[in-house]
Amino acid sequence: MIWSGGWRAVLCWALACGCVAQVEQIAPGGNPGVVARVDSTEIFAAELHAFVEQMPAGLRARTSNEGARMSYLRSLLAKHLLELEARAQGLDISFEVQADLMARWREHILKVYRNEVLASQVQISEADIRAYFTQKGLDRRRQVAGILLDEEALAHEIHARLAAGEDFAELAEQYTIDERSATQGGLLGFVDLERAQRLRIPAAVFRELQAGQFSPVLPMGKRYQIVRFFQDQPVPFAERRQQIYDLLYERELVVAEQREIRHLERKLKLQLVSEGVKLLQDKAELYTRVRRSHLSAAESAQPLFTYRGGSVTLGDYVDILGRDLRSLSGWGVQDGEEVVAAAGELVLGQWLIFEAARRAAITDGRNQQRWLEANRKELMIKKLRKLEIIDKVQPDREDARDFYEDNEKLFQTNGEYILVEVLLETEVEAVELRRQIARGEQTLASLAQQYPLRAEMRDEVGMMHMGDYERLTLPRLYKAVQEAELNAIVGPVEVEDGFSLFKVLDREERKVQPFSEVESKARALLRGQQREQRFEEWIDSLMDKYDDRIAISERALAAALPDTFLQRLTRDGQE
Repeated sequence: MIWSGGWRAVLCWALACGCVAQVEQIAPGGNPGVVARVDSTEIFAAELHAFVEQMPAGLRARTSNEGARMSYLRSLLAKHLLELEARAQGLDISFEVQADLMARWREHILKVYRNEVLASQVQISEADIRAYFTQKGLDRRRQVAGILLDEEALAHEIHARLAAGEDFAELAEQYTIDERSATQGGLLGFVDLERAQRLRIPAAVFRELQAGQFSPVLPMGKRYQIVRFFQDQPVPFAERRQQIYDLLYERELVVAEQREIRHLERKLKLQLVSEGVKLLQDKAELYTRVRRSHLSAAESAQPLFTYRGGSVTLGDYVDILGRDLRSLSGWGVQDGEEVVAAAGELVLGQWLIFEAARRAAITDGRNQQRWLEANRKELMIKKLRKLEIIDKVQPDREDARDFYEDNEKLFQTNGEYILVEVLLETEVEAVELRRQIARGEQTLASLAQQYPLRAEMRDEVGMMHMGDYERLTLPRLYKAVQEAELNAIVGPVEVEDGFSLFKVLDREERKVQPFSEVESKARALLRGQQREQRFEEWIDSLMDKYDDRIAISERALAAALPDTFLQRLTRDGQE
């Protein structure tokens, strides 16, 4: 296979002059399915083809076929170059990346251990599922009516009137604030236990209240309700079986996990280290929320718990504790008892199960090592982007003001319009009505009151208002209204839901908002623009830096993304 070395030469040829770099070499042992190589990492034709085919139409290249090929390949090359640069900067072994990676790794291995070890300890029988189905009241739906009220005193008054024999349906129609059920005597339909609980009907009321009886006054958030059940409707067991099985399985899996943790605590001889607790308490007197930054290297390495084969250090503990909001108030650092409780909830289970998985060689499996490496790459590239892009692009107030002044259209309010409109289902109807208006047989205002489409948006004389909401929900009509002349009949225009004839009667033009009101928006837009520009320039610099470590097969690239394929993508994007 012939390979063209020199990424920048190829990129310049593809995106600018169309010339092919003449530096070529035969790739030893070249794989005909390989499009490019970065060091020993290969990019295969099938990988590139799938990447392009799955790309959203809006992100596809707008250049010629040759330029498009190089643009797509550049995206995949960039990913590998970011990895090279991250390793060159030592980010793969940096403390921050390692700490985040180990946190993810432990969570992942816990899930694997659950599936591969603990799942076999969970047994859910058909009898268990059926018992839950009946005992929890999931075997029936109940037809329910309700009276919903804002005031507790009124609720008790109506309850007393019901007890005196007044009709539930009549009181519901007169007093309930739920407009949907008021005309039906408060009838809400059939509900199962879960739906009833979402309506704030207690499970005991759902199960025990007899048909025809009414409930006590029940709180419903800041409101109050009285409910009544009518007929019951059976629920087929098959409808709920899988849901119940999943619930019972997850419940028993938690039990199995807690049992395993207690077993591992004994087996691995888990112990609290008093020196670690004392050091933590000393720090807690100085800081409400103890962080690793408050600890020296030696203090971070101080064991807080030990077990056979390892330890949980003070640094490990405060890292994990700091992710829990309760730590903001000093929870988890006050004394040994609180440390044990917090560690038991947040730390020790993962730590001990990870140790058990390591001893069982689960962590050494090919799939797990592949997962670990993929997440290492993701985290170190994320850290690299933060260092090279996010931290280096922080526009100040003056930058934001300059951007605001150069791009005033981005900070305009949206126009507001008053118009009269007739919406027709077909263009033929719309054309005929336009002719009738032209002949003086009809007026647009009279037609607007006759035709029902979009009637809910018009007032009694057929006029409608368009503003921000309509700009989002009716963008095609809004655009046409924006472009229309005042008091001129426009249409037929194809819009959402049909064909429109309209006349703009009044408009409030768009205005540029004061900088003080949109400073944060200007800063955010500028930051995004600058970061995108910085990223492109940075990728270009990496292409230069690693130029001699990149090889591209022009022939394989053309075969992976043939002209017919790229032309089809272009056509699809235009439709």
